Amino acid sequence: MRIGKAFSELKVGDKFEESITITETHIVKAAGLFRDFNALHTNERSMRKSRFGKRVLHGALTFSLLVGVYSNVFHDTDISTVEASIKFTAPIYINDTIHLEWEVKTLEEKPKIDGGLVSLSGEVKNQQGIIAATAEAKILVSNKTIFE
Repeated sequence: MRIGKAFSELKVGDKFEESITITETHIVKAAGLFRDFNALHTNERSMRKSRFGKRVLHGALTFSLLVGVYSNVFHDTDISTVEASIKFTAPIYINDTIHLEWEVKTLEEKPKIDGGLVSLSGEVKNQQGIIAATAEAKILVSNKTIFE
């Protein structure tokens, strides 16, 4: 039984979105997972004197949370992310609630895989509507579960 959205169910302009509030736990777990203990993320005292004024979320975690949005939508029809990029435009802080959104830009059928290539444009905004990141991704999506 297929859980994810199929390629054939998509249309240009479809949007997929989620929101999440960033906590101290996100920062601590990301530092350990990514082995990135930079003061930007882990040293509140040092960051008070920085241009940001406090610790910021890891860029890698921002991107991972954004990718998680389409991973949840396609679930078992997501064959592979083929290409992805992100541009960071504003910091994300602990206690920020971020809104993560992807929009389908183009669809290219790939009959050999019974699916196609989906081009997406993404955006991360904080609770004030400030754009913290923009992204582009291309993913291969099947019309059926990839686990058969």
